[in-house]
Amino acid sequence: MAAFEQLFKTLNITEPELREALLQTAVEQTLPANSFVVEQDKYIKWLPIVISGKVRVWQEQDDRQILLYYVAPFQTCALSLSAIFKDCKSLIYAKTVEETTIIKIPVQHAGQWTFRYASWNRFTTASFISSYEDLLLSYKNLAFSTVDKRLSAYLRAMAVQNGSRTICLSHSQLAKELGTTREVISKILKQFETAGMVQLRFKAIELLRNFPDL
Repeated sequence: MAAFEQLFKTLNITEPELREALLQTAVEQTLPANSFVVEQDKYIKWLPIVISGKVRVWQEQDDRQILLYYVAPFQTCALSLSAIFKDCKSLIYAKTVEETTIIKIPVQHAGQWTFRYASWNRFTTASFISSYEDLLLSYKNLAFSTVDKRLSAYLRAMAVQNGSRTICLSHSQLAKELGTTREVISKILKQFETAGMVQLRFKAIELLRNFPDL
């Protein structure tokens, strides 16, 4: 019940009918890290809203991944929102990064509520806009930024986010985040190390004082 109360408050859901409908039809679920929330090429039956934790959303083909965006608390996956208007298969994968609590809503109800309740309409519209902006940013980075610049920016963002100069990720994990191969990442990191920007360790990268803009 606490998760639903958080949802009502954060999304400003004031309509009594909508609150009751959510309590009657939605399901609260806590998933461990690395659990699939949505799988590519499978029909979407539930609209997940993250209450706590984080969900990674990506597309995959031929063992290559393209990171699309992350879903934070009180957000949903906009690419899953398409299923509230049309019965369709997922075009993406979504997996928990850490232990994550979600509220799952049957897509047929979520679609009906969009036209019936103002608060739900605001939430779905904002979710579409936010994810669209994230997708545009991902496209811009892939199309116009070189891999070394994207890697540098990613490492810098992780250091700021975690409050630590040590990034505990393998070269393979970085390759998945940036949509490239492990070999490319390893080559660029070696160049960074030679330039005195990083120190490479086993499944970890330490950003040194020479690392730009940090």
